[in-house]
Amino acid sequence: MNNDANPDLGLNRTGTKMSPVDSVKTTQGAKDLTNPTPGDCSAIAENRILYIKEADGLGSIPLPTTLRGAAEALQEQVMMGNHAMMDKLGERLAFERSGTRLYEALITKYHSSDHKERLPELARMEQFYLEELKHFQLVAEVITKIGGDPTSLTPAADISGIAAAGWFQVVTDPRTTFLQSLEIILQAELVDNAGWELLIELAERNGMGELAIQFQQSLDEESFHLLTVKQWVQELTLNDEIISPEQNYVEFDMDSLIKH
Repeated sequence: MNNDANPDLGLNRTGTKMSPVDSVKTTQGAKDLTNPTPGDCSAIAENRILYIKEADGLGSIPLPTTLRGAAEALQEQVMMGNHAMMDKLGERLAFERSGTRLYEALITKYHSSDHKERLPELARMEQFYLEELKHFQLVAEVITKIGGDPTSLTPAADISGIAAAGWFQVVTDPRTTFLQSLEIILQAELVDNAGWELLIELAERNGMGELAIQFQQSLDEESFHLLTVKQWVQELTLNDEIISPEQNYVEFDMDSLIKH
């Protein structure tokens, strides 16, 4: 199997037009043997609303583990009206862990290829992997510094992990191509960039200017990830190989990114 880029043509039997005679019989049989009732989705919507009203929230924000953390958490609650900062820090921690593992799985798929010359440079993917790991370590240090526990699972972190499960299923599936896996990385990078932007805004509103600067450095790196992965997906889709020379990170033009 060619698991590098675009999938090959094959005998795909999923469409009804593969067997037009039998599909007509199947459709007619469904009509004859079922008795659909008139209506819409309002009944199930009402039932869901009942469950929503009765359900508890998805977890809670963990208590600070130090007196300093308690003081800063109280200050945040006064300024923000909630504990959004700690919740979103937990989310970024979970997401950067997921990002690290996604790149790890992508690199594994690269090593399985018989046509590595068509694919992105391994060194660049390893760079992105290490930067995701660095971002994870940064957020863990920040949570500890402000009195939190990086091993605790906040509500936003819980949701992030659940949402990422589908990405892992695609990238680690032995049947998916490198390109199909790379498209999942592109989705993750889009979400990752938006997450860092929001975290920077929260840090600035909470008077954490130094943290905002550190987070901006992470966002700059994530922005480069996004642009690069997007280029890889485009070239592998259109040309079945990487044909453009890669930008060197030190030559990356942030002004150009902002304009586009």
